[in-house]
Amino acid sequence: MRLDQEAFARGMWPEGLVAALATLAVAWPLTELLRDSSWLWAAVLMVAVVALTGAVLRTLDVPPSLVALAQLLLGLTGLMLTYLRETLWRGLLPTGETLDQVGVLLREAGTVLQTYAAPAPVTEGVSFLLVSVLTLTAVSVDSMGVTGRAPAGAGIPLAAGFLVSVSNTGRAMEPWYFAAVAVLWLIMLAQQGHRVLAGWSSADRREARGDDIGVKVPSYRGLGQVLGALALVAAVLGAAALPHLPPTFFGDGLARNPDARTAGGGGDVTFTETMDPAQDLRNQSRTPVLTYRTTATRLEPLRVTATERWEDGRWVAPQRTQSGLTQVGEPIPPPPGLGDDVPVQEQQLTVTGNSLEPPHLATSTPLVALDLPEDAAYRFDPDDRTVVLQTPATSYGTTYLAVGGSGSLPEGVGASPADPGQFDPEVLEVDPVSRAAVEELTAEVVGEETNTLETAVLIQDHLRSSAYTYSLTLAPEAQDDASDPIGGFLDTRQGYCVQFATAMVMMARTEGIPARMAVGFLPGDPQPDGTRSVVASDAHTWPELWIEGMGWTRFEPTPGVRSEAPPAYARAQEGGDTEPTTTTVTQTPTPTETEAPAPAPEPEETWQDRLGDLLPLIGKILLGLLVMGLLLAIVPWAGRRHRERALAEATTPAEQAEAHWTWLTRSLRDLSVPDPPERSPRAMGRHYRSVTTLNRSGEAALARLTAVLEQARYGRPGSVTPGQVEPLGDDVRRVVEQVREATPWNVRANAALLPRSGMEGIRSMLGRRR
Repeated sequence: MRLDQEAFARGMWPEGLVAALATLAVAWPLTELLRDSSWLWAAVLMVAVVALTGAVLRTLDVPPSLVALAQLLLGLTGLMLTYLRETLWRGLLPTGETLDQVGVLLREAGTVLQTYAAPAPVTEGVSFLLVSVLTLTAVSVDSMGVTGRAPAGAGIPLAAGFLVSVSNTGRAMEPWYFAAVAVLWLIMLAQQGHRVLAGWSSADRREARGDDIGVKVPSYRGLGQVLGALALVAAVLGAAALPHLPPTFFGDGLARNPDARTAGGGGDVTFTETMDPAQDLRNQSRTPVLTYRTTATRLEPLRVTATERWEDGRWVAPQRTQSGLTQVGEPIPPPPGLGDDVPVQEQQLTVTGNSLEPPHLATSTPLVALDLPEDAAYRFDPDDRTVVLQTPATSYGTTYLAVGGSGSLPEGVGASPADPGQFDPEVLEVDPVSRAAVEELTAEVVGEETNTLETAVLIQDHLRSSAYTYSLTLAPEAQDDASDPIGGFLDTRQGYCVQFATAMVMMARTEGIPARMAVGFLPGDPQPDGTRSVVASDAHTWPELWIEGMGWTRFEPTPGVRSEAPPAYARAQEGGDTEPTTTTVTQTPTPTETEAPAPAPEPEETWQDRLGDLLPLIGKILLGLLVMGLLLAIVPWAGRRHRERALAEATTPAEQAEAHWTWLTRSLRDLSVPDPPERSPRAMGRHYRSVTTLNRSGEAALARLTAVLEQARYGRPGSVTPGQVEPLGDDVRRVVEQVREATPWNVRANAALLPRSGMEGIRSMLGRRR
């Protein structure tokens, strides 16, 4: 029965359970960032496998390094069987196809995380990524906090995973998320503290002083617990008193909430995922997002992307597939629907500094040519005329068309309505919640007008009139009814560019005009060197409408207080409530060198080519890791053989008593306990009692070891019986275990991974071979 209890204690089953629960608690905030929890069951299963493996192997007294290695191997095996089973050879061993499938799943997860705002859909790739990360976290936490007996260090992987989850929410963290992880981590610390405190001097321990008179040692266990509780209270109160910084992002894409900003208000841009530049408009940072020059005298906004998808009261980022994009190197097709007789002028825009991350790229429209550096690549979406950048580009040049004024347009422009069959139905869908209000206002504004261009101008000028107020703060009535944001804006007539542009899109759609939302930047501010600087607060949105004879056409319904003047072709010929202002720029000529013709673009390097180039390096890294893993497995194995070698060679009870003592001294030497002087067994026992911390059972075990050793050395031959030697193995384990529990975590880790006895054993084996 005692052996069963000792084996259970050695397995540290309660500690393993708490470590597994702490790992799962880290993933709790992710349930709000994803649309469903289908991935959670696989995560729970993998964490349970890791915890159970560790507990069983520790119970069997397997070396710590082998425990961690077995947990990692079983975790990886579980992941392959769950997500990659069809690629395994005979359902067991990974193949080249397995590696390819891992790449496919990770790319799929990256696409989802970069495209969707929370809550994001759970694809197979997202599930694979999350379960893999949690499995590795479980291995780290269990190896450090339980097997390595360093729960304080296990807080590092717990904190890393937890902060990634909660910081991506972009709002104040719910207290129970923190409480769950914190309480479980504190329980892990308490479990370790209980083991350590149990070895402190206490009322149940007696030491000899003077003439062998037993004197009680004062109790410090209660004092240690009181000090720990006071430290925890001080930490909580101190943290509450300190100023707090706003949350930041640890990853792009998933749950990129506009409320999550850097403490200094950096130049990061969020509207490309949220389709709402509200927080960028409030950003006070002057860090440039773009720096550019242009040949145009009439400036245009810089467009980044567009979408026609309106879902649940908000604009949703477009979903693009590789098959719908042009191939790398293909020229940009001409803008569809633009008549040959529409007066246009080519303008150039040269970006000298760009901090937008791929796949986003800003340029004026309609774009007709793009010049990227040789090491950059892009694809083009012909549906919404968006450039999808595939590699970073800090500089580039573009050519776009500037359409002339309304007086120079051909008479037939906008005269005929668009054919609905030529368009995606989404560009004509009107928000069902606000349809009645939108139709009523549109009928009042448009009247009997049938020309689509004139209809668009009427809607634009109505929204730009003095009846509407530009404000980054929505009216309270609009905020109270979040189910109908468009109706709320039309009632209160207060909002920013998103509300104005959305209203015009919906009003145009009620008139049968295809319309979509574009997002990008205003032209920015001029700089002394002749360039213009665009910052995050220059974020802007505007509607694009399909006008027969002009194609997709930009309009500007946002009042002039926070926008440019309407395009020249979109200005009423007479009257109107607003007097548009025209922004012009005098471009400072700068001498430029004659550029040589650009060389023909080289074939695009695919990810398979790049992977092939990296394979030699990856092979060396894996070989190094394999060698390191073998060393971490061999050294503990050699140490165990060296510590118990004498016991395996002993034949008589006296030799076995000496072997047990050798086992004890070598084990304690690994824990940095100095060897006793070569004196009598009693003197050596006193040495160990003076330099270690043992409780009553540990001292009794050490006393039995010294007593049997003394009898083996000084008693008559054959006086030591097998019955006396048999329990000495348990005594050695008990003494070593109690010393290990009172030893600092770094010493324990070194004793587990690179024990001194292991190096001695390797040298001994090499010496015997020589």
